[in-house]
Amino acid sequence: MFKRKWSALPKDAQFPSDLKGLGYFINKDDEVRSIQNEDNYFKYFISRNSRVNDRQRFAMNQAVQDEIHKRLISLGLNKIYLPIGTTAPLKPHVPIFMSDAISSKSRVVVIFGEVHQDLGVLAHRVLGGKGGIDKGSLVSVVKALLQTQCSPADPSAPGIILANVGELLWWPEGNRTLNRYSYAAAPMRSAAHLGNYVDPKVNIIPGHEDPAAHVKYIFENVVPTFVKATAGLDIIGLGDGADVVESYLNCDAVWERMGSRINCFASVGGQFPSWDVKCDALRDFLIDRARAYVLSNEAPGLVISGPAGNPNTTTFTSLGCPVFSAGEPVHVETLFIASYQTVLDWLQEVADSTARNKPYKNPLFTIVYSDNPGESDDSTGWGEDGSRPTDSVDGDGGLGAGLGGLSIVTSDGVIRSDITNEAEPAKERVGELEAIDKEK
Repeated sequence: MFKRKWSALPKDAQFPSDLKGLGYFINKDDEVRSIQNEDNYFKYFISRNSRVNDRQRFAMNQAVQDEIHKRLISLGLNKIYLPIGTTAPLKPHVPIFMSDAISSKSRVVVIFGEVHQDLGVLAHRVLGGKGGIDKGSLVSVVKALLQTQCSPADPSAPGIILANVGELLWWPEGNRTLNRYSYAAAPMRSAAHLGNYVDPKVNIIPGHEDPAAHVKYIFENVVPTFVKATAGLDIIGLGDGADVVESYLNCDAVWERMGSRINCFASVGGQFPSWDVKCDALRDFLIDRARAYVLSNEAPGLVISGPAGNPNTTTFTSLGCPVFSAGEPVHVETLFIASYQTVLDWLQEVADSTARNKPYKNPLFTIVYSDNPGESDDSTGWGEDGSRPTDSVDGDGGLGAGLGGLSIVTSDGVIRSDITNEAEPAKERVGELEAIDKEK
């Protein structure tokens, strides 16, 4: 009878978790390039063995994230360990970033990333390719936020909280948390093992068992502890992270507790459908003080749909709030990279309006956008029972436009339904935005 010892099993691939050790450096354009050939970006396929490739990418991601965290700290953000009260970094914890002196801020921007991304990372395809470290991470966003102000009455920069929706699995050997993809690529006892087992007693951190629990902890523990009670919250959700935030807020009890603190909500790449919104207060809030930014070939900020969706576009737009192009047609992870300046400009617009004791509400939008001119819709936009269309609401709670290019709102607020005979919307009308003058 033969016996195979553990020591006889093939070793798992090992790579140093620093750029130089991996054979890369950051050039003058802030891009990661090969030391051997400066024209080459990060190369994932270095072996026919996918495990070797994943192990190298694991080390590269660690090295790049270390650089991102150094830059965030240099911008005045502090790394906080959760649960609150955790001081030793060797104990199980979930790290987040938070502005210094955040307790004095009158406005705080909270960013929830995608549920599979590392803290501070937007897109590894940009970090390891064209664009570079700042562009592919939240470093660029933090720099832009530091150039804004809380309000006209408070010229200081808003506070910032970077939540960590993705890295929730504790890796004891590395004394840090990992996302699920990184955890699968973490070192194994041997190359012959089937994978890394998740032990609930060792790898799961209480209060942060999943993205939903982490989002709840941020709202119910981090915000009350570190942010003053009178400060308003601007919420940004990225990809499926935005869906997790909406799911948490989609509760009457939660909204009664948190709703009054939220200035606005920007969903960048979220797909939470309007018919799943059960909380009436949240539904009204989405119409008045939320915006969604979605995949589109159009320029960032071009209005695509009203709150009820636009049947004349192939993009899913039934999100319960006005929908805008993010300026990125393919990858959700690069949406915020393409549109963050547009999103931050809107957050500032809301903050400036609120500071003037003039509660912000989305303006009335006339939707004429269509990316499917070959099909027409003979619907007038009225319900079968004769009720008025409710897919868009103006700032005073009135009815607005929303059925693609069919519903047109006149300056006096009267709705009429037209079907254009144009094969394609005129260029100057695509995404036309009309704000009704409330003082008339």
